[in-house]
Amino acid sequence: MSRVKELKRQLEALSQVIEALDAELAAGRLEAEAHGRQRAEREREAGRLFVSLRRAQREARAREAERAEPPVTPVPARGWLGHPLVLAAGMVLLVGVGVGVGVTVARRSGGAPGAGTPAATPAAAPAAGPGAVMTGIELQALRQAAEREDAPLQSLLQFAHVALDQGKLDEARRAYERVLGREPKNVEAITHLGAALYAEGRVDAALAKVDEALRIDPRYIHGLWDRTQYLFVAKRDYAGAVKAAEAFLKVVPDGPDADTVKKLLAEARQKAR
Repeated sequence: MSRVKELKRQLEALSQVIEALDAELAAGRLEAEAHGRQRAEREREAGRLFVSLRRAQREARAREAERAEPPVTPVPARGWLGHPLVLAAGMVLLVGVGVGVGVTVARRSGGAPGAGTPAATPAAAPAAGPGAVMTGIELQALRQAAEREDAPLQSLLQFAHVALDQGKLDEARRAYERVLGREPKNVEAITHLGAALYAEGRVDAALAKVDEALRIDPRYIHGLWDRTQYLFVAKRDYAGAVKAAEAFLKVVPDGPDADTVKKLLAEARQKAR
């Protein structure tokens, strides 16, 4: 079983556990305090799985893209330009000034560039994950670029995404907040700040961030995907999940992400009856 399928299976199983806890509370077989404690633990676990799923899907897409690209025949370098130290220095410079943010751009959905939403890409499995394709030296250079007071927004965003993927939630949150300090309506930062909150088990706060992003850009794919997942998995709000899934499918009607949401939609409709 692939990593993506296994994580989806774990999320589905966890969803059933949360539903069972709610049923136990409703039937009076579980005290409210114990229910709240156990549910919070499961919600935090769901948040961690959700972040892991995102990363696994991006890495899978990156591998697919690599297989689809035609092989490039290397051109032998000549003279000092081909020296490894010169090449390494050039790579660090590119990342440091934010040129190496194509990965971040590729993973976002449609909208105006000023809103932090480049050309449309399926939400849950964007083209590539920052941490999946970076070397150690690139990550170090990206961190140094992000620590600068005048760090480019895309460098900050890319660093925040890497931190989120690696489970460094405090670092991710601070970087997203720095972006929002300079660009308050950046839907990419708002939505992913919500993802960091969700990974901490702060579901209502995560939903509030997603709703904020969608008020700015109602077609932002990451926001639509996240809202669907939060409502279905953590909140057990099946009627709300149905509406969120339908909104997602209006923007992304086909593809592997649409297939995942269609399955969730069918289950949510059944449970909402």
